[in-house]
Amino acid sequence: MLAPVMALGLAGAASAKNFGSYGTLFPVAEPDFLEEILSRFRAMETDGGLAQMERDMQQRTRDYLARPTAGAILPPATDYRAFEFDPSITLDRDLSDHEGRVFATAGTRINPLDYSGFAKRIVVIDGDAPGQVAFALSEGDELDTLIVIAKGAPLDLSRTHGRRFWFDQQGVIVKRFGVERLPTLITRADPVLLIEEIPVKEEDQP
Repeated sequence: MLAPVMALGLAGAASAKNFGSYGTLFPVAEPDFLEEILSRFRAMETDGGLAQMERDMQQRTRDYLARPTAGAILPPATDYRAFEFDPSITLDRDLSDHEGRVFATAGTRINPLDYSGFAKRIVVIDGDAPGQVAFALSEGDELDTLIVIAKGAPLDLSRTHGRRFWFDQQGVIVKRFGVERLPTLITRADPVLLIEEIPVKEEDQP
């Protein structure tokens, strides 16, 4: 059985013919991806598109710095409310130094206030509410009070009042301390932090 099969295979190979080429043949060619990008940039430089893109990016950056995106939109406080916040954490694994010596074991409870000398009051406000701005300024100077705005224009406020206003980017402070209404005053009350929501009447402010 094997011999006839091989014979048929050889006969097929011997009878194969080259019928030539039919139609136009083109070489396979793909544009260089990097060169394509560079050519587009050169075209944008020529027609002014690149310069406009740079101006747009600069304007977006200026707009963001002037009025950053609010991480949280909170209502004004209508009633006084106070609660405590315990910043302690419990380690879920051993901590060791660069030589492998364990200095804190898993399960250890650590209170950052035991190791921090930070004692400033933190006032979190709506920077677009004049009454809340006035309240924050009345709480103290830059030596003892940090003003954080959850919404508003920090640069304009700084220029107007000659005082630094910090912005709560992405609502980190609001989320961390469970702030729900503004203005909120955060102070040390070792071994915890005291969180106070203090109502401010806008019509009573100058």
